[in-house]
Amino acid sequence: MLKLLSWFKGHVAALHHQDRAQDMIEYALVTAMLSLMVVAVSGSVAIQIATGFSNVGEKVKKHVDSGLHLGWYK
Repeated sequence: MLKLLSWFKGHVAALHHQDRAQDMIEYALVTAMLSLMVVAVSGSVAIQIATGFSNVGEKVKKHVDSGLHLGWYK
C-alpha cells in the first residue's frame, strides 16, 4: 500500500509540473467561453440584420412605386 501511495504521489507531482497540460485546459476553457458568447450574440445580430434588410426593401419598394406613378418606369 505504501508503494502505491508513493507511486501515486510521484505521478501527481509529475503532472503538477507539466505546464503544457494546464495551458491546454486554460485554452480550452477560454475557447468554450468565447464560443458561448458568439452563439449568444448571434441571435440578436441576426434579428438586426433581418430588420435592416426589411427596412431597405420597404424603402426600395416605396421609391419604385412612386416612380411607377410618375411614369419613370415602363
